[in-house]
Amino acid sequence: MDIVKGNMGWIEVVVGPMFSGKSEELIRRLRRAEIARQRVQIFKPAIDARYTANEIVSHSGLGIPSDNVLKAADIMEKLSPRTEVIGIDEAQFLGDEVVDVCTKLANLGKRVIVAGLDTDYRGRPFEPMPRLLAIAEEITKLLAICVRCGNPAVHTQRLVESEELIVVGAMGAYEARCRRCFEPNPALAQEKKDGPQLISRNRTATAGGS
Repeated sequence: MDIVKGNMGWIEVVVGPMFSGKSEELIRRLRRAEIARQRVQIFKPAIDARYTANEIVSHSGLGIPSDNVLKAADIMEKLSPRTEVIGIDEAQFLGDEVVDVCTKLANLGKRVIVAGLDTDYRGRPFEPMPRLLAIAEEITKLLAICVRCGNPAVHTQRLVESEELIVVGAMGAYEARCRRCFEPNPALAQEKKDGPQLISRNRTATAGGS
């Protein structure tokens, strides 16, 4: 995307299912900003402690230091006036308020890079990501690989039984699936995968993120 430098800010949104490389792409962009000697601050929801509390870590193991926030408004409180680039991972966990925060940051002349899931375990739009997509200057949609058939995957398949919308976890709790192989019912998904016993093994797991 060609942006004329100056006082203008903008919003970039990276979306896709789990295991599609969203966090890795976010980290890549933030590191390039650091190489360009831009002042960067990075935030993630405190609920996401799958790998480490004070880092954004991709499923491939790539990491970058970050600050935890309980709510989107905390980003404004922790923001340094000198910061030029803001990274936000797992934005779907920060609620509708994150849309207003990103808008304010862009209006202040900041480059805002946001990553998150665009659909939930049911295959439905995962708010507030659709609202962020609507106001973003740049959108990147990443695909994963379906673990069942190898086709491009757009869905995050939950493998643990829970009706909670947010269940934070990674491998063992979720996997990427294509449109054809996706099963919104986690119990049926497990039975189709390799029998009901895996659900039993993972019943106590806490699960959902990118």
